[in-house]
Amino acid sequence: MNTPTLVAGALWLVTVWRLPSLHHSHTQRSLALTFATLAAAMTFEVPTVRDAVDASTGVHGLSSLLKHLLGVVSAAFLLDFVIAVVRPHGLARRLRLVAIGVTLPLMSVFYALAIWMPGEGATIDEGRRAAYIVLYTAAFILYIGVAMIVATWLFLGGVRHSRTLPGKAGLGFLGLGTLLGSFYALQRVAFVIVRLATGTAHSELEIQISATLKQMAILSIALGACLPPLAGAVEHVRAWAALRRLRPLWRHLTAAVPHVVLTTSIPKRRVSFRLDRCVIEIVDASLALREFVSAEVHQRARVFATRKGLQGEEVEAVAEASWLRVAALGARTASQLEGVEHPSLGVTGSNQTSELAWLTAVAHAYTSSPVVAEFARQEESPAPLSTGHSERGLSHDN
Repeated sequence: MNTPTLVAGALWLVTVWRLPSLHHSHTQRSLALTFATLAAAMTFEVPTVRDAVDASTGVHGLSSLLKHLLGVVSAAFLLDFVIAVVRPHGLARRLRLVAIGVTLPLMSVFYALAIWMPGEGATIDEGRRAAYIVLYTAAFILYIGVAMIVATWLFLGGVRHSRTLPGKAGLGFLGLGTLLGSFYALQRVAFVIVRLATGTAHSELEIQISATLKQMAILSIALGACLPPLAGAVEHVRAWAALRRLRPLWRHLTAAVPHVVLTTSIPKRRVSFRLDRCVIEIVDASLALREFVSAEVHQRARVFATRKGLQGEEVEAVAEASWLRVAALGARTASQLEGVEHPSLGVTGSNQTSELAWLTAVAHAYTSSPVVAEFARQEESPAPLSTGHSERGLSHDN
């Protein structure tokens, strides 16, 4: 399988993947149309498709015209996309419409004049026909070059304003792709100038450099467009895994103090929101449960964990899980303690990542640590907690 076929196939896969976004925002629609037109353009570079189009129409080079026209349209959609992302208020919309509205007809007219004009040759240095070929190439390169330079300026300028690493990486790769597109346009101009000045063509070198720059630009643009969604998918999986680890702790604590559970339900597909809510309800449940134990229980749990050979942060996580379990057991059989100092929560909420890591450690200790279970038995109230009825009474499922 040749390189143009692989590139076209990859672009069509990205196009199919982005197809649902046609019904989303203007920004997403522009990006989807960028890949659709780019995939169609690169399809006309596949040898079998190119030969079939030229042979079936009887027009030599028609596949090249279609490829270039679609390339211009793709550049216009890409420029529209980056402006929507980086400059939401817009940028030279009328000028852009005029530019695309002039470039496409000019290219078509110059192509027609070069193809159907009487005469034999049609190289760059052969009279009037050659002049139309130069004008055709100039219209194409001028639009692509200017569009890519402006897009590069906007993409790379937007990197510093992006708030997330995937966003910065995505804009960076998109900017690199358009920068390579600019180099593609510049090297085409350079080869035309060399040919006009010296009368010597370097066709093979030009084709090789053009193909390399074009393919690298397309790859970089595709990668830049795919990074943020892929990063979002990774974050979705991470949130789901974290939610799964916190669920047992959430069940036990909210069963003891069910009034902290919010009544509004969240769709299961919104995993990040469910995780945030789970964390909030665990913290609220912990704040409610601390009223049932004294700070001395927390200190005894810390000493107990140390005696069992635990060290460092594991001691703190086990100690917190221990007093929470004691409090959950006592919440059904005892009243709140007054006039005593209550335990302070180990989680501060100042950093979402550290908060989640801390609660995960506490959840693991709460459900799996034999030290926590032993300490709870040691401190257990006369009537242990039965969670079945309370869990059935909860109004939602994180």
